[in-house]
Amino acid sequence: MSKKSGKPTPRTPANTDKGGLAASPDLFDPTVTPSDLDEMAKYGIKCIPVDYFHFGDFRYTNLADAIAQAKRGCGTLSEV
Repeated sequence: MSKKSGKPTPRTPANTDKGGLAASPDLFDPTVTPSDLDEMAKYGIKCIPVDYFHFGDFRYTNLADAIAQAKRGCGTLSEV
């Protein structure tokens, strides 16, 4: 289950490795090839989706930081 969205991530043989989530082609760059996925599984490399919050020209990984900056700078995006 994804910690951020609360939605379960489908587990298939292609994206599961020893009970943990590994590579899933629907989670990242569509140019990743099946051999890339094999290499990821071989070395235990995992792909984890990340939420970004955009405010003005900046990107934040933490919503509280984006809100704090918005409050410091201006009240709404239309004022940016």
